[in-house]
Amino acid sequence: MTPSRESELVAAAQDGDAAARDELVRTFMPLIASAARRHRSSASVDRAELLQDGVVGLLRALERFDPQLGTPFWAYASWWVHQAMQKLVAEMTRPVVLSDRALRCLARVKGAQRQAARAGEKEPTTAELAMKTGIPRDQVESLIAVERPPRGLEEQLPSDDGGSATFGERLADPVAEDEYDRAEVRARVDALRGGLPGGLGEREQNVVRAHFGLGRPAETLREIAGELGVSVERVRQIEERALEKVRVALVAKGALAG
Repeated sequence: MTPSRESELVAAAQDGDAAARDELVRTFMPLIASAARRHRSSASVDRAELLQDGVVGLLRALERFDPQLGTPFWAYASWWVHQAMQKLVAEMTRPVVLSDRALRCLARVKGAQRQAARAGEKEPTTAELAMKTGIPRDQVESLIAVERPPRGLEEQLPSDDGGSATFGERLADPVAEDEYDRAEVRARVDALRGGLPGGLGEREQNVVRAHFGLGRPAETLREIAGELGVSVERVRQIEERALEKVRVALVAKGALAG
């Protein structure tokens, strides 16, 4: 694409021309796909989801792009594309979802660790990392903890008697279900089977019906995401919002305690 043609499409797309916007997406899709390959760090992150979020990043860049500054569109948009993909990877692979600011801080901490490794230095302590990065020590400790891989409940651990036990068996359950919790779960399931309460949007109803198999075969969140054309995390958010509305409706009807 020539610079003049790019400028024409960007200007038309910013004015609301859907055809121009679609042509921009098609034109830059190879570059978005190239960016996606750099973010395939985990099998749990689907390539199609990376591409989808990359397109979202491109469209966000389009909304904010100022042609008067003289910057080529892709040079500006690539940052938004990579940021969108980075956020998706963080949401899908980490047990804790980090804000953009926390992700930037984490990148600084990891950069300091890599710099120490390249220089042949010993692994820096959290205090040393705090000095190198200018990030408070308690935040450095929290960021490092987030980076630790989650442990599987079936992981075998040695026991004091020479045998072994799973990690899950070693964990005490601080929130074990009591009778009230079980009653609430039963009430919600019965309410879903008896029909969804009013107040749910069409997409919320579709997600809940598909995931719980109400009047149709149950589907995974990933399958639902593919049908709706959104990310798995977005489907999870829609379901959580819908289930909260179900809970509120049950409380209002007296099926659950407030």
